[in-house]
Amino acid sequence: MAREYKLRLGDGTVMAVDEPGLRAWAVDGNAMVQAAGSQQWRSLKEVLAEAAASRPSSPRGQRPDDGIPTIRLKPLDGEPSSRAVGPGAGPDQDGRARAPTATGLLGAVSAWVARRTRRPGASPAPLSEPSSLRLAAAEEESEVEDLYEGETEGGVFGLVWLWVKRLVLIAGFAVAAVVAVNTWRTWLPVVTQVGLVIFTKVDEYVHPERARAPRAEDQHQRQIQEAVQEATGQLPHLSRETIQLVMSRNVWSVPDPPEVFSRGYAAAKRGSPMLAPAEADELRTLEASLLAGLRPAERQRVRDYDRVRRERATLPGEDREMLGLFARGARALPTQSREHLQALYGKAVAAGLASGGA
Repeated sequence: MAREYKLRLGDGTVMAVDEPGLRAWAVDGNAMVQAAGSQQWRSLKEVLAEAAASRPSSPRGQRPDDGIPTIRLKPLDGEPSSRAVGPGAGPDQDGRARAPTATGLLGAVSAWVARRTRRPGASPAPLSEPSSLRLAAAEEESEVEDLYEGETEGGVFGLVWLWVKRLVLIAGFAVAAVVAVNTWRTWLPVVTQVGLVIFTKVDEYVHPERARAPRAEDQHQRQIQEAVQEATGQLPHLSRETIQLVMSRNVWSVPDPPEVFSRGYAAAKRGSPMLAPAEADELRTLEASLLAGLRPAERQRVRDYDRVRRERATLPGEDREMLGLFARGARALPTQSREHLQALYGKAVAAGLASGGA
């Protein structure tokens, strides 16, 4: 009975072969062999050399077996037709073709199938187990393909609808950006004020000890009084009571003089039509006298400021500029006229605030 070996090829394939099967894989320089009943792996060339040395010497004139089966492509005239097949096949002692052993054929076929089915870059199979075909990767690829196929479900209509939705979103973002750029003068002051309020509340939440500080209300009142005193010196066309009324409408923070001027100016414009006709006419006359003390270019700036207020919210810099012009014009008025202007302006501001304005 032929001796059995376990052959491990250079690509990691493991198979069971006999000695002729070993010779069939002699071209694999990395092949290793393990004899039956042994746990030691040896190189294929070493085992073949040892097997060749252990066989009886060939008769004189006969070429020793080099381990490669002879393939006769064309039979000679007068000779019986014979063909060597595969590993483990070869002529027997009588010169007749010997059928390949089942073990040798099985090993060769297993090795061929393993090489054909092994994925590129895959690690060799374990030594103790024959190589196997893994289908997990193919299933994952199938799932990925199904995912992308589902995206185009519905044919051309589904693809067109998908791109229509994307284009609508892009157009919406573009329009929003254009509107934000063109109206930044309107929303930026509001956003700035809201942001200051939010940050103030967050700071109070993070540092509650500041909110619970002793005499916090007294400190807030002191800040209001200081702000009123500062605004009274910078807004001579408004009385102290009118300034306090405007500041009381802001519960989140203490407005500075430019903001007090802006709020008072807007409230007066809303409330002046609610005055008595005689008072409304007198207020317009006093405002004209106030502007008469300015230069023509400055009077044009006041008219532009009044027009801009009807289109958008004014900026702090614009409010500060108008504050300076009104203060200079009011100080140029006689004392009696300035006091009368303060009284009429206070009525118009109170009427405007009462009508629901800020």
